[in-house]
Formats: sequence, structure tokens, C-alpha cells
Amino acid sequence: MATPGWAGRTMLLLMSCELVCLTVSAPPTVTLRNGVKMPLLAAGCWQYNSSTAFDSVSAAFSVGINMVDTALDYGNQDGVGRALASFPRDQIFVETKVPGCGLDKSTLNLLDCYKDTQKNLESDLSLLNVSYVDLVIVHFPPVTSFVTRSCNNWSGGCEMVRAQWKAMEEFYKQGKARAIGVSNYCPSCYDCLKSADIFPMVNQIQFHLGMGTDPAGFVSYHKKMGVQLQAYSVLGNNPIKHSASEEILRGNLTTSIGKSHNKSSVQVALKWVVDQGIPAVTKSANAKHLKEDLDLWSWELTAAEKEALDNHRNPAGSPSFACSSETASEFVV
Repeated sequence: MATPGWAGRTMLLLMSCELVCLTVSAPPTVTLRNGVKMPLLAAGCWQYNSSTAFDSVSAAFSVGINMVDTALDYGNQDGVGRALASFPRDQIFVETKVPGCGLDKSTLNLLDCYKDTQKNLESDLSLLNVSYVDLVIVHFPPVTSFVTRSCNNWSGGCEMVRAQWKAMEEFYKQGKARAIGVSNYCPSCYDCLKSADIFPMVNQIQFHLGMGTDPAGFVSYHKKMGVQLQAYSVLGNNPIKHSASEEILRGNLTTSIGKSHNKSSVQVALKWVVDQGIPAVTKSANAKHLKEDLDLWSWELTAAEKEALDNHRNPAGSPSFACSSETASEFVV
């Protein structure tokens, strides 16, 4: 039997979904500073090739997940774009990313930071085959932050942040993105944007069970700044294997709480994140697992369970591997 093409695989996914999917409401949303409503759950596709991204994202949309998280440097946006083509565009929240300054080429010339960002933003639209995205974020701080652990003036980091953000602001003002933000930014990076016309609306960071409710003060800091956090690596991240945390997947705490609600440890870990009002990026190529990821709002953790999860500590993980939580100057946005 011949292997079906992408359109055929979409139909197979939709047909097979009838076996595992019930009528599920779309995830709740958070409201960004500019009024845009962002779903609390997104289908991620890091480490997927274009074909796997197409299958996974199509399955996610079919079960009711209405947001996708991708990036230019994932190399799979054409597959995501094919999946998007089979669903109403205005019902899907599309998030993508552009590389931080200097991370996609060797030069650190400020004009290149600006021009490369312009080019990469247009590439996002072209590869996804859309006229606009709902959210685009800068994937990392400038490359110098990986050495200095900071966006600071003496390393040239601030100048690079501002050059890149200028292109982001222009893209937003042209109506090509409904919201703009950053990822892996720390307070010193925001300090570089004190005079920006538009302040970042979202910061996507590593956040998962075991880090506490306010790791390195990031959660409270961003609430004060009016920047919505979004969580990646929501099941932990082994820095060597780039895999989920065994403690989260099979630890006594998550498995025992899951058993009491007839839920999985994954659902427990995801629920802990979204219950704090922090959107989560999850990932699976299995429609049944994706539907389980979506089932986070039909049940509640008890006060005792929430306290145990809040106080649980897993030493692996920090909000940003690109910079530290060093204190920035106080300013209000």
C-alpha cells in the first residue's frame, strides 16, 4: 500500500482521532498587555523534522489544542505550515521565534543584528505560509550572554538587544505579528529596553515542577514588569540527554497524586504549571497523549497536593541558560 501524502495523513489523523478524542473545549487563555488572548497550552515541535512536525501538530489541532510553538532554527516550519493549512487560520494561535543576535552567523555587527532579524522574521512567514503570526519571540539573548551570563553594555550585549528589538517592533507595527516577546531573557536584558516603544509582552523560560513557584525571583519579577511568562521544558530537561526528568515522570510524588485523580504524572506536572497562570509548551506525536495533555481543567489538585508540589525541589534546571537573574534597574512598563 502506498504511503499517503501530507493531505492524506491529515485525513487519517482526523479519522483516527475519533477513536481517542471526545469533545474538548479549547484551553483557557491569559491576556497579554496589548489585549491579545494567549492559550495556556501549546503544541511544541522542537527536535522534530518537518514530517514529524506535520503529523504531531495536525494531531494536536485535531484533539483541540489550538496553539503551536515553533522556531526558525527548528528547521521544521514548512511542516508546521502544511498542518496549519488544513485548519481555520483564525482559530489557531501561531507562535514562532527568530535566533538571538549572533547565533545564526559569526558576525556581531549591529547592522547585521537588525537586518538578519528582519530577514528571519520574513522567513518565518514564508515557511509557515501565513500572512501574520500571533506571537513571535527572540529565541535567546545575544550570543555574548552565553559567556557573560548577562546583557550588559561592556560586552556590547545591550546594543545588540536594541538593534534586534527595533526589527521586532517594526514587524509588530506592520501588523505581521499580533504580539512580540523574548525567550531566556533575564532582568539585565530588559534593562537594555528601557526606552523601547513596545516592551516585550512574553518571555518563554524553562519552568517545571521542582524549581519552586518563583525560581530565582523570575515569576514575581515578570508579574511586576507586566511580562507574561511561558514555560518550556515543562517536564524537566536532562542537560545531556535533552529528555524529561525521571523524577517528574516516575517519581513518588507525581505518580501518587496522579493515581488519586486517575491521571498521569505528566498531567500532574502540566497542571501544576498552568494552574499558576503560566502557559505551557508540551510535545507529543501521539494523539491520545495530546488529548490527555489537554485534560487539565476538568479536575483540581487538593490544597495539600498543591503545597507538596510547590515545595518539591528538583535541582536540575534554571529559568534561563543564557543569562543569570542578576538584578536590573527598577523601571515600570
